[in-house]
Amino acid sequence: MNTQPSKIRIDIAAYGIPAGNYALPGLAQARSIADGTEADELRIADRFERHFTGKLPAAELTQAEFDLIRGEFHEQVAERRERALERYERIVPRRFAHAAAGERSTAWAAAVTADLHGARSLLLCGPVGTGKTHSAWSALRAIAETGTNIRFLATTEADLFARLRPGGSTSPEDELEALTKVDVLFVDDLGAAKNTEWTEEITYRLINRRYEECQPCIFTTNAAAKELASVVGDRIASRLQQMCDLIPMTGADRRKGGNL
Repeated sequence: MNTQPSKIRIDIAAYGIPAGNYALPGLAQARSIADGTEADELRIADRFERHFTGKLPAAELTQAEFDLIRGEFHEQVAERRERALERYERIVPRRFAHAAAGERSTAWAAAVTADLHGARSLLLCGPVGTGKTHSAWSALRAIAETGTNIRFLATTEADLFARLRPGGSTSPEDELEALTKVDVLFVDDLGAAKNTEWTEEITYRLINRRYEECQPCIFTTNAAAKELASVVGDRIASRLQQMCDLIPMTGADRRKGGNL
């Protein structure tokens, strides 16, 4: 079966699956719904090829063909979801292990999986203890639950600077490249570290690269939106305001009540 990427057409809406790469059913799968003859197996496999190259719409498949293809795709999504949630569980801090994906997180994850480079980033602003980090991890869980191959990396601003500071065991430029290329980046406590010429330049280089490549991010900060420029600098604040949806987080410090 011809599987050249430039020719493949998968009707994700018809099959109810997230965007992504899928192994396509072919002769081996066609055998399960054929009439037992080699000729019918080849006929069905040819119909699959025509379907995935845009020559045979989903509406013109037989019910058996459609159900087989849908089942194959949903099985792959289920396997990916299991692996993604296992990865999530390995890296999520114990404090936020039970952060459930709410309506807002689920909607954002759907936008990211539908169009990674067209999705908006998130900027959660608010005082200490208002649930910003908890909400960010719930958004990352929502991505894992979609069953897509989207990879994410999470770090605090302090740990980010530690990774990028010269003199470590790895090259700062290699670290910066990894942070730039990951599908989704979560930076917690943006603006919390002491602002120096070096920290501002490093933060600018990272955010500017992701801004230019339209790579979605999640940021949390204790700074109010109107204070952002004074905390991170005008160049960074300008890019954040363009690339992010601002989500104000309000309320009392939940940590004082033992709720976080």
